[in-house]
Amino acid sequence: MFQSRPITPKNDGWLEVRVPPDVMQDVWGMIDDAKRDVKAKLAGNISTSKEMVPTDIFNGFIDKVCREYQRKFDYKPRQTSVNNASIRLHDLWANWQYQTEFNPSHIHFGVFSFVIWMKIPIDTREQMQLPFASKTSSPCVSCFQFEYQTILGNRKTFNYPMSPEMEGLMVFFPAELNHLVYPFYGTDEPRISVAGNMAWV
Repeated sequence: MFQSRPITPKNDGWLEVRVPPDVMQDVWGMIDDAKRDVKAKLAGNISTSKEMVPTDIFNGFIDKVCREYQRKFDYKPRQTSVNNASIRLHDLWANWQYQTEFNPSHIHFGVFSFVIWMKIPIDTREQMQLPFASKTSSPCVSCFQFEYQTILGNRKTFNYPMSPEMEGLMVFFPAELNHLVYPFYGTDEPRISVAGNMAWV
């Protein structure tokens, strides 16, 4: 017999946050007011992305989430050379993704990024029953996916299956964490999400 114990090196991760109902209502108002098309600045191969103007309510909420991330992960991002800079919301936009559209693997600008799922018209469990997806070793149709490396440099993934249950969930993560969104099928309704970046400003 011998003794052993597993060692998992400390690593950064991401936060899941349930967005409070009053903040969700505020976000829907910002979506309704979104006008300027910013699709050309973004990686998404999707129909529409529009810039949102954050409210005081949302700014206060996202600042709290940012502090919570730093507390949970003891994360100290490198400060820029700007005197008296602080990490603040830098940009914010809404996405309308329709069936067959996708977001390729990419990273974001800044220190932190986030996604909030607002409307999910499909259920990944049903999408997985589609003929091309039902017998695969890598089920990912309609999923949001994080990509990261092990201590050996090997690629790992973490999937978020989509369903209406995900509406109101935020994931908050370091901006340089690779992520992507797979296409969905079988509905003409859009998947609506909100994304943003926090940076030293």
